[in-house]
Amino acid sequence: MKNIFENGISQNITDVLKNRDRRVAVQQALLTNAPTKIVLAAILNIPGPVKNNAFIKCFFENQLKHFEKQMLINHLTFVKKEEWLDALTGPERFYLVDGDFKKLKQCAVSFEDSTPSRRLFDLDVLINDADNIRSISRTELGENPRKCLICNLPAKECGRSRRHQVSDLQIKVNQLILNANHQEHLMEISNQLADIGVEALISEASAWPKPGLVDPIEHGAHPDMDYFLFVKSSISMRPYLKECALAGLNFDDHFPLSELFNEIREFGKVAEREMLKATAGINTHKGAIFSLGIVTAAVGFNLQHHQLNNENLQHTIKEMLVNLINEDLKNKRNDGQSQTAGIQQYQKYGLGGVRSEAAAGYPVVFDHGLPAFNTYQDLNFNDRLVMTLMVIARYTTDSTLIKRASSPEIITWKNQQLDEFFAEGGISEKKGREFILKLQATFSENKLSLGGCADLLIITVFIAKVKGRFQKWNLQLMTEFN
Repeated sequence: MKNIFENGISQNITDVLKNRDRRVAVQQALLTNAPTKIVLAAILNIPGPVKNNAFIKCFFENQLKHFEKQMLINHLTFVKKEEWLDALTGPERFYLVDGDFKKLKQCAVSFEDSTPSRRLFDLDVLINDADNIRSISRTELGENPRKCLICNLPAKECGRSRRHQVSDLQIKVNQLILNANHQEHLMEISNQLADIGVEALISEASAWPKPGLVDPIEHGAHPDMDYFLFVKSSISMRPYLKECALAGLNFDDHFPLSELFNEIREFGKVAEREMLKATAGINTHKGAIFSLGIVTAAVGFNLQHHQLNNENLQHTIKEMLVNLINEDLKNKRNDGQSQTAGIQQYQKYGLGGVRSEAAAGYPVVFDHGLPAFNTYQDLNFNDRLVMTLMVIARYTTDSTLIKRASSPEIITWKNQQLDEFFAEGGISEKKGREFILKLQATFSENKLSLGGCADLLIITVFIAKVKGRFQKWNLQLMTEFN
């Protein structure tokens, strides 16, 4: 583990006392100019001579974002009035707050006691009481005194008796700050992955023309859906994707990766309910919840281990889904009731659908989707998406298409149509564009759908954009916190 105290400029008692005088002057000026307001002064209690550096500053800023949210939740309106984040004596920030000073102090105490690392904060609440500027203490509100970081006895007692060596306190503080910064870093990565996931979902929905799918122009194969419904559905999935990312980022690799899949599958059940709530009961993204959730968790796991590349990602997915075929297909009773189209097709035709594709590590995506997305990168983004989708469709035995046609023979016809589309030069050529528009009309008239292919396009775009965002798989993002 890094030692954050190896970086920074040492301060002596004179420096600390001089800064305290400056802090008192700022607090007095704020309350003199705004006597009806409350001042909240935020500082850190950092043992030893090094009081500030990049790690400490990062911790201070990130944690105060959480405290600001708590103030807003408690209807405490505030403005940031002063701060000196780079002060050698430690970062500081001052707020002017409207509201009840007792509620603010209770909010501050609750924050300080909420996690071990936040016990490093000293959130001082000050008021102008008839021209007498005073600080509100914990005991004034009947709150427990602050506890020592090491032994949990009252901190003042340990401080007065010098019960603990400075070096021991620094070891504890070092661990607390590094762990807190690491968790904030994971939260930032999970937010980015969730954002990329929503972007991939909306990108797929936005591309046109797409035979048998919903786009901004046409949705004849799905008359109960439209483009705006897909946007609402995509947005509803963001919390789920963030959960999947965090699950992968934090997964303990002492356990089999199948446990990671079991974990996110429970998240997926909630996500499906939220999707149906957003769409008034219409199934827009059930397949995407399954596939994009798996891939997002797998990406998070590989980021955790600095091993995010195609080979490792596929291996992780396969390990996550090692039991999927047996549990979801082979061991299902053939009672003909309450079974998905995928299960029915497996029992009738021996086709595994998306489950087989997923359990194999999404070979269509890695062997065809991603190479196509790279091949067509000189096209405008819409046409790049369409061409990638058509490549994916050419190599996919789409269970949704088979369900709509009531026969797997439709796959042969589909492949013939796509071969002709590519022979006509694809969407960039006049004949190719005319052909795909006619094919879209045929799909719409016959209510045929490429819903499974759409989900594979989504995870193709997701992986490609993750690859671009995280420096083409050469990751140093988490090293500084380990």
